[in-house]
Amino acid sequence: MRSPGTSQDQHADALRSATRDRAGAVPDHKLGRDSGRLAWATPLIAALLMMELALGGANDGVSSGVASFATALVAGFVLYRSPGESRFWGRARVPLCLFGGALLWSALPAVVPVSVRPAADLFGLALAKALATTLLLVAAALLAYRSGSPARLVRWLTIFGIVYILYAAVDAIDWLYDAAHATRYAGTLGNTNAAGIVFAVVALLAGGVVLSPGGEGRALRLAALAGCAVALILCAMTGSRSAVLLAVLFGGVMLALRLIRRDGAAPPIGVVAIGAVALLGLVTIVALITPMADRSSYLAADAGLRWDSIRHYAGVAWSSPVWGYGLGSFFEINLQTLTPGTAPVYWNFGAAHNAPIQLVMEAGLPCLALLLIGLAIMARQVFTVRRDWSSVAVLCAIGAIGGSAMIDIALNVPAIAALFVVLVGALWGSALAGHVSLRRASLRRRSVGRPRPQRVAHRHRGSPKDRGQPIVEPTV
Repeated sequence: MRSPGTSQDQHADALRSATRDRAGAVPDHKLGRDSGRLAWATPLIAALLMMELALGGANDGVSSGVASFATALVAGFVLYRSPGESRFWGRARVPLCLFGGALLWSALPAVVPVSVRPAADLFGLALAKALATTLLLVAAALLAYRSGSPARLVRWLTIFGIVYILYAAVDAIDWLYDAAHATRYAGTLGNTNAAGIVFAVVALLAGGVVLSPGGEGRALRLAALAGCAVALILCAMTGSRSAVLLAVLFGGVMLALRLIRRDGAAPPIGVVAIGAVALLGLVTIVALITPMADRSSYLAADAGLRWDSIRHYAGVAWSSPVWGYGLGSFFEINLQTLTPGTAPVYWNFGAAHNAPIQLVMEAGLPCLALLLIGLAIMARQVFTVRRDWSSVAVLCAIGAIGGSAMIDIALNVPAIAALFVVLVGALWGSALAGHVSLRRASLRRRSVGRPRPQRVAHRHRGSPKDRGQPIVEPTV
């Protein structure tokens, strides 16, 4: 037999729950853990990224098309399987609209004759890659939003990254045997600088797992430590000065932040610090016995040449600042704008070695402006919430790829660009989840701090009050 107040209490609880939902709180089953129907998505994306890196970076016409199709298929299925009532879409709407506007602007030359497109045959493939990359960004953000942290992505990227590093290490045996002092190791990408930044990113992600305050098993930590060491050695073998510098710089930042935080009992910080110094010494020795030592002697001349190339391509971009010359057209633009003075230097350039300038050359200043505004809003959302340790590793990896893209071709390799947007999306999605948690905590504090008014029920025949028992009903 039910008590008289049972139905009223249930009704009051339902109203309070509805009020919380209208205020913006996310239900517990939506936040803080991965949904079972999407648990496969993160390891699949990580495996797909490392497979693309192992197979040449998807850097030619056929492989880039296949990789774009696979990426779009996985990302689209993640979005399809995601709940439509998720608060993610409301909180991400402004950056997503800006990114969509940038994509639309870059696609307009296909339907509106607004500019000359010297590489019209490559425009469709480049646009498909841009669309697939955008979908991958949204899918990674949504997965991190639902889990509340990028830790799961970092873990799976580290696991598959170790497999990739083992594959690259076996591939490097021939390099060590044949021409260790004469050539630079180009890894699985065929380009030494691109391979160097990939090894640096894998080392940073693995280092984040090693330094994690908790939640990682001993076996994974040991495997990550070994993978980090091998990745740094391979990075030095590429002779990429920028990649080694970025790996050491962001690795030092990560270690310093870990020493400052000092949360959690594992791993022993003193042992980690000694290991980091020993590893840095090993990388230095490897760098000295590889072509990197000789290349460091003309660093100033290379820096001057790179600055001249950036100025040259900035001038080319300014010749068509609104619409550019069409996605995928850099190589043709470069050949058509060569002069007797620039041809001996730039005739074989396949990229501008500066991602923003190349984007302006191909899609115009409005496209770059829309992307930068969207990224600025994302950065504001990321840096206004408290981040867990895995976010530090992701930030360092993003910084390494972004720094390389300012002076090299990192983001021109489709597999590296995909890895970059997955890291950015994971960091952003976890930040949006943090905003939801802050909102929910604020609502709870206000609810607890404000006394809830109560009223006495009206007297009616047969009620407990008629028998001398006061009854109090909650007011919702």
